[in-house]
Amino acid sequence: MAPILHLPFVTPRLLSGALGAVLLVVASGCGGGGDAAGSAAATSASASAAAPAAPDPLAARRLGIAEKLDVGTPRVPEGFAVEPAPVGVTGPLATLHIRNTDVGLAGARHELCSDDPAEALAWSEQRASWQGSYADLVETNASATRYEFVRVPRSDTTARLRHRVLRCSWLDRGATDLDAESGAAGALKPVPIGTDALRSAVEYLWQFTLFNNADHVVLSSAAASAGAGQFAWQVEMARLVRGAGSGGCDRVDRLAWTHVADAASGVLTRRLEVLENFGAKRDAAGVALCGT
Repeated sequence: MAPILHLPFVTPRLLSGALGAVLLVVASGCGGGGDAAGSAAATSASASAAAPAAPDPLAARRLGIAEKLDVGTPRVPEGFAVEPAPVGVTGPLATLHIRNTDVGLAGARHELCSDDPAEALAWSEQRASWQGSYADLVETNASATRYEFVRVPRSDTTARLRHRVLRCSWLDRGATDLDAESGAAGALKPVPIGTDALRSAVEYLWQFTLFNNADHVVLSSAAASAGAGQFAWQVEMARLVRGAGSGGCDRVDRLAWTHVADAASGVLTRRLEVLENFGAKRDAAGVALCGT
């Protein structure tokens, strides 16, 4: 799972493309006399030719998505729970969950959880010595959802590194495989759970994915349909896949990242779906869809 990186933001831009051609339709009338019916028909035909085409709602929606990706900020809609950078940190800040692979534990790659602060601290100590570059512990925090250990790397005293260990009493991710896009997502507690608890967990976890990066924007975060005794929460996103070379089209993927929870047990599953993709480009006139 990717750490949250609070670094100077670089606005992503769509690749430059060729200017689109503009089709001009010029209607010419016929001179000379004619009957009234003929004149009325000609007038009607001329008016029809001059009438603007009805807007295409699909194209308008896609163009709006492409423009959001082009601007690149904000990357989440209003109300989406994203942690701000802490006040007073002037250097780089990285926040990460301690995973089994960080401390030599076997199994598919997943975040560790514990309700023992001493165990959580021991894992942070192991991770702090990773690759021989130690980070000194300067602050510890705890909440109902996690333990946090704030460290300062000796190689850069302006930087801050936040190690987190999830509380098993909130979210046990032991059955999760972070290298898979879909599948088991752990167990959320305490049970029974509701929609608000699921939303909080999903939006928190989103921050530690590759979706929380440039060339991605969240379009919506909302409850989704689910079976009896279940809740579902879906984060809809757009992803920019840059084309090769200049003057070509980039690809925009519209994605749905959905978590389904069993209300009684709290067991979570997740799936990532590509809802659609289309081409877009940036030219001298602005953002445009390819093929339009």
